[in-house]
Amino acid sequence: MTQTATTQAPAQSRPLTPLIAWRNVLGATIVGWIIIALPNFAFLTDYLARTMRNDLVLASLYLDCGFFVSCALVIALVYWWQHAHGETLADLGWGKRTTVTAIIIAVIFGSLWTATSYLNTARNGLTFFDLPWERFVMAPMGIVLAFGEEILFRGFLMEQLRRAGVKAWIQILVSAATIGSYHGLVGFHYFPEYAISGFVLFSIVALLHVIGKRSMTPNLTAHALAHVFGDPALTMGILAGLLHTLK
Repeated sequence: MTQTATTQAPAQSRPLTPLIAWRNVLGATIVGWIIIALPNFAFLTDYLARTMRNDLVLASLYLDCGFFVSCALVIALVYWWQHAHGETLADLGWGKRTTVTAIIIAVIFGSLWTATSYLNTARNGLTFFDLPWERFVMAPMGIVLAFGEEILFRGFLMEQLRRAGVKAWIQILVSAATIGSYHGLVGFHYFPEYAISGFVLFSIVALLHVIGKRSMTPNLTAHALAHVFGDPALTMGILAGLLHTLK
């Protein structure tokens, strides 16, 4: 009596129909808006800007706490989805090998991202060399913030489109447009110019994901650097932008 072994195809080789892929893209976008954007970019930003305008550094920490909870929920949701479909985060590029070139570009881009964050807050008296205690709390939190957005919009969203045979350049634009869309939300105001700048910024991050052979490492490196070394300036910029509007 003989046994015939059956080998299941690797997760990344399982194709998706365009309808299913775009449905999942819409779902990821809704998750980003409902779990990340509305509670934090809208409600919490508006509250903190109005009640803590005299201590924006501490307010930035509180806002980061909101983002931390939201991004932790997103990570858990993506993990659950992957597990429910017989996959892991590795199928989205977590732990996948990448290229040295992609890492170098990611470090350079993340450093520039950090620098621009402090240029925007210099008028509020915060420079890169300032070391408020909040900075040391926000640095490790920033890794979770970056991972939450990257696993959703680069790892998950772009992988859905790839499996449906969507061209890489379209994946990049869609990924950037979806995450960029809610970066235009500041308090209960919407600024198209912020959404456009977010689109440009995250297009580069998505491009890093592609040239890094679909590994999460390059895009996560760039995004995490901006939080680890850029906060509280990065988050403070959101509050300062709203306060400028409220004047």
